[in-house]
Amino acid sequence: AVRILAASQRTLFLTADQMAREPATVDEARAAGIEIVPIPTTLADRVRDLRDITGNPIRGLDQFHVELAKSFQYTFVQPKDLRPNERRVYARTRAIFDLSGGKPSNVREVAISETMRRDPSSFQEAEGVWDPTARRIIVKRSQLRNLASYSGTLLHEAAHARSGAPD
Repeated sequence: AVRILAASQRTLFLTADQMAREPATVDEARAAGIEIVPIPTTLADRVRDLRDITGNPIRGLDQFHVELAKSFQYTFVQPKDLRPNERRVYARTRAIFDLSGGKPSNVREVAISETMRRDPSSFQEAEGVWDPTARRIIVKRSQLRNLASYSGTLLHEAAHARSGAPD
């Protein structure tokens, strides 16, 4: 039944526990026009590996997070397009890196974005992200409002770049 329903309409299969733990996920799915289908905990593990009758993955919690991550697009802002006060803060990037031994060798660039990925559990936008594939640190534009916010975010992401450790 799950395989047929998943193929016939946009659904997200969640347990009562998942719905209680992640109300932001439920809100995000509903906002995207996805119907929430409650399932028993005993079925949740099986849904993770199932495909619908057309061969597509069944959308459980993990699959929903994967789809959100794949669909995300950053809205990058070039340094020349920053406001004067933001440009002054951004210009301190090298000095901030120098506080922790310099820019990590694996960081190619520091980019500024209007939009950031949401954390899968809280759906709050991240303030910064280390993207190892692109070898760049991405900082949310609002962090440029003052030197302390930007410095904290930049140093935090530099630590991820150096260590490879997750949050």
